[in-house]
Amino acid sequence: MSFVLYDLSFLVVFTLAIIIFLYTRKHNLKRDGIMYLYRTSVGLKIIDKIGKKYPRTLKIFSYIIVALGYLLMIVMIYFLVEIIRIFLNPAFVQAIKIPPLMPLIPYLPDLFQVSWLPPFYFTYWIIAIALVAIFHEGAHGIFARFYNVKIKSTGFGFLGPFLAFFVEQDDKQMQHKKIFPQLTILSAGVFANILLGVIFFLIMIGFYALAYAPSGVVFNDYTYSLFTPAEMQNLSLNGKILAVEGLNLTGITLFEKNYFISPEYFKLNQSELTSSTYIKAYQDMPAINNQISGAIRKINEIPVNNQKDFSREMSKYKPGDNITLATISLSQKNRTTQTYNMTLAGDYTNNSRAVIGTAVLLPSGKGIRMVMYRLVNYFKEPGVNYEPKDNYELTIFFYNLLWWIVLINFSVALTNMLPMGIFDGGRFYYLTILAITKKKKLSEQVFKWTTKIILAVFALLMVLWAWGMFR
Repeated sequence: MSFVLYDLSFLVVFTLAIIIFLYTRKHNLKRDGIMYLYRTSVGLKIIDKIGKKYPRTLKIFSYIIVALGYLLMIVMIYFLVEIIRIFLNPAFVQAIKIPPLMPLIPYLPDLFQVSWLPPFYFTYWIIAIALVAIFHEGAHGIFARFYNVKIKSTGFGFLGPFLAFFVEQDDKQMQHKKIFPQLTILSAGVFANILLGVIFFLIMIGFYALAYAPSGVVFNDYTYSLFTPAEMQNLSLNGKILAVEGLNLTGITLFEKNYFISPEYFKLNQSELTSSTYIKAYQDMPAINNQISGAIRKINEIPVNNQKDFSREMSKYKPGDNITLATISLSQKNRTTQTYNMTLAGDYTNNSRAVIGTAVLLPSGKGIRMVMYRLVNYFKEPGVNYEPKDNYELTIFFYNLLWWIVLINFSVALTNMLPMGIFDGGRFYYLTILAITKKKKLSEQVFKWTTKIILAVFALLMVLWAWGMFR
């Protein structure tokens, strides 16, 4: 049975449980807009105990929390600028597909047919949002009590089967506090989300290391050579045409070897090409001719689990030998196998070495993206596919759940520090301007104009998305 059926069944049961819960406790239920709020005293003792019992620890953390708030705000503003630049590229928009202003709802990847995201079930949504909200609001409450701000109640907000956790503080007491305590209380929630995200990130890595094992060789490109414009002047057309992912590549012969290049090359203004420009030419190899895809699992029925196995098996053959290659798709939903019969070619730099013509390109560069890539992949061998050791579907389910918990925690932390009124970052930003200028009216005007600018950026992003998707 598909897990979607289990997920929808869980949704029905969960919704019925919520309805029964609300009906039996309707005297504590109040409507607030489109949501129903259920106020309770559950959690107040815990919040009060933590907020009062560890003053030294919380005082130290308050400086870290405020610093993190500013860091997240700067990072989020940087992301907004980068997103505008990226969305100017229609190809990128068509690859992402999801609008920039789209709430995270269950089955979002399926709705937009996005293959680069794992499935997002109702089960994931309920668990992840509950964790995010409870720790986020709980952190607000703990630091509010640390600074002697009264907590009126805790509770849950319900919108159909979706729920949120809230901590209701005394806003008047909050606004009469000095600026630094207010900044700490406002950014405590995102600090909790970052901390929770890091914890689950480490759990995710540990789970992957224990539950997954090498199960085939993968590649992300076909082998190619790079040529300068001057070298390309020696090409001759050999009459071959190869359709790869909807693009008809043109066959050429260059320096007595055959390649395939994009027909866009012939549309380039040759006078504008410089000596530092390189043209990518795919080598005429069995892999690209057969358009193999997925993880290579067997060569002539001999299992291949990693690069060492692959190299050992390939060393047994010479150019011109025929082999049967078995692959399995990398899709979690469609586990199809494919068999390819091919004749091995000689390496373009060592003609005595038999190759199929696949390449593994590793990301390059510096910065946070490279750090994150190394953290996630530090125990993985490049070019190797990893699959669950046992209970394939159950392992995939838990790994994807951990993945979504990490992503949602980091996303909520960043988004919540946008300098806009609906987010914690809005008042955080306003208080910062007030602390600098000491003028309330000026701070309010700066805050209002900042909000308008961000709203204009959001509108621009939606226009760029629509232009990229439907042009």
